[in-house]
Amino acid sequence: MLESNRAYMLAADHRWQWDEWCDRHGVPRARIPEAKALALEGFLMAREQSPDIAAAGSILLDTQYASGAIASARAAGVTVGTPAEWPGAFPLRWASEPFDRALTGAFVKVLVRHRPDYARDVVEGQRARLLELAAWCRAQGRPLVVEVLIPRAGEPEAEFEATGRAPIAAAYIADSYAAGLVPDFWKLEGTSSREAASTVDAAVQARPGPRFLVLGKGAGLDVIAGWFAAARTMATAAGFAIGRSVYFDAAASWLLGSIPRDVAAQRIADTYIALVRLWNEAA
Repeated sequence: MLESNRAYMLAADHRWQWDEWCDRHGVPRARIPEAKALALEGFLMAREQSPDIAAAGSILLDTQYASGAIASARAAGVTVGTPAEWPGAFPLRWASEPFDRALTGAFVKVLVRHRPDYARDVVEGQRARLLELAAWCRAQGRPLVVEVLIPRAGEPEAEFEATGRAPIAAAYIADSYAAGLVPDFWKLEGTSSREAASTVDAAVQARPGPRFLVLGKGAGLDVIAGWFAAARTMATAAGFAIGRSVYFDAAASWLLGSIPRDVAAQRIADTYIALVRLWNEAA
């Protein structure tokens, strides 16, 4: 089961990103399930090598390209979750209805994009969908991870990363709580600013129970280390849900024939273990 106090999630539910990569590199999309199976292979190797991952590791896989990997993960006793959103869609819409078709994992993740300047009907429509999903998760007894992406819209990057995104995230969390949306986890973009982390932490803490997870956005480990250092000052921080930074490059290199499969799998395992080590060292 997904632990509330410690969560090291390898997020490998990427779909449109693999579609675009395959089309750009002349690789058939039919090979995407192989990349997902490789991600699971790396996860299993890391689990054997890391007691922390054995205790609190989980993997996020999609039914579109990874139904086989999901079955293998379950057979291996892995805590595996599935995403609810249609890949890349804005406004939010579901990958499949009824939910049972796509949400076959032990926990559910949903990604929603938000900015305060979005049209009111878009914001309210997305939240209504999230409330529908949250009610289903409660009825099914499955933890819900709400991932909120807050894109820049012309703001200077450094300023937005340091002081712009956190107040928007905090306001979104507060509005969600007021509407009755209280997920088990908030999966949000990291920051190296402790002040920004404190702003988000205070918002998450306004309801008992929800925890904070750092998402990766394909960043390098040096950048992620800074995010972890700030996150570890947060009372609600439980860990991370990171994927592209862990497995994407290794899987892509293997699909292109640049490295052998066993090397790619070990590279995934090593990077995943390194992330857990960075998280623990940041404490």
